[in-house]
Amino acid sequence: MWGLEDKPLILKLIIAILADILDAINFIPGISDLIEAPLNAFIAYALTDNPKALLVGGADGILPAPIDWFPSATVMVIADELGWI
Repeated sequence: MWGLEDKPLILKLIIAILADILDAINFIPGISDLIEAPLNAFIAYALTDNPKALLVGGADGILPAPIDWFPSATVMVIADELGWI
């Protein structure tokens, strides 16, 4: 839908890793989650075009540290590539 799902795996992984790093930094606890949840959800969905990735990405965006270090976008890209989702 967004065109990112058709890009090469390496490009999708780079985008996902960068998004996961931004999510893990968590600049302002609580307030950052309001921004991170929709951003993570959008990135995971845009890279896979799969609604399951949308849910996982959004859920990861609101998780508190240290659980917040889970690389959900990267995992969703790999799972989509392997046909697991």
